Amino acid sequence: MTKNDKPKLRDVARLAGVSLGSASRALSNPDQVKPSTLAKVDAAVRQLQYVMDGAARALALRRTFSVAAIFPTLNNPIYADSIQALQQRLNTSGYQLIIASHEYDRERELSSVRNFIERGVEGIFLVGTDHDPAVFELLQRSQRPYVLMWSVDDCREHCAVGFSNVRGGESIADHVLALGHRDVAILTGQRQYNERARYRIEGVRKRFAQMGLDIPENRIIEQPFSLDGGRAGFEQVFAMQPRPTALVCTTDLLALGACEQAKRRGVCVPTQMTITGFDDISFSAIASPSLTSIRIPIFEIGQLSADMMIAQVEGIQIERVVELDISLVTRESSASPSVDLPNRK
Repeated sequence: MTKNDKPKLRDVARLAGVSLGSASRALSNPDQVKPSTLAKVDAAVRQLQYVMDGAARALALRRTFSVAAIFPTLNNPIYADSIQALQQRLNTSGYQLIIASHEYDRERELSSVRNFIERGVEGIFLVGTDHDPAVFELLQRSQRPYVLMWSVDDCREHCAVGFSNVRGGESIADHVLALGHRDVAILTGQRQYNERARYRIEGVRKRFAQMGLDIPENRIIEQPFSLDGGRAGFEQVFAMQPRPTALVCTTDLLALGACEQAKRRGVCVPTQMTITGFDDISFSAIASPSLTSIRIPIFEIGQLSADMMIAQVEGIQIERVVELDISLVTRESSASPSVDLPNRK
């Protein structure tokens, strides 16, 4: 080979002392060759710094060994662990993960699904169950396997791995009610095209209704899913009269932003206001005050979603819906309401 030549598969086979077919099988289907042959080919690949032509491999096998995951946003840390778990599990099985986000824009999500199908991905992960029907029609028409992650509240005929957001909302409500709170506000992110937020709110309101209590719509505040959204949301709560004794947030990011703004306003959490989150991201345990939240098995969702996708792609029969347990984590940000709270007229 000249200096500018790229090593070819035949060069790998020649150096390894095996046939071209054996070298190809060692790289494409290593479980079909002897360990001794695999070791020789691997040594030759390393010595030659050979990189398989992905396009040629895909053409030969009629497969791309790539899958895509489309997230609502990449700004929320809860999705980082999920992506890591997906990637680790997929990589061990020889699949490449491609990531995109749609920022709660249905047209963008549909466009991403179409583009990924055109690129030949073998499957697509979606977050939640609330999607444009055209997305499911496109996936089914193209016969692309898909897995819905994070929510099993309304998965119907879909393959899904997640938890019940309604039950999560109920769990937070049970905790707040047990502490003695009766006047609460809810701080949520975007509800449109986001059944996760809607179901969490539904769970909270359901429990309060069972106690004969109402959380009116004007006590439900919608802000962007961010720390800034939490800060802005707290300002709206701060202006309410009478001021709620508890603020239930549908994500930890919102709750942490609200806690920060409460400090700036001189409102002591939890003495003057309980604030709760949902997700239990890593920072929630070390925040001051540490945040009461709902713990989600984020890493497990990623792993099991990857397993479900691989099984579908490889034609293995699987359980179509996997519901995981969630749990309440009680920390410093929640307490019983004080008897004499300021600014409650």
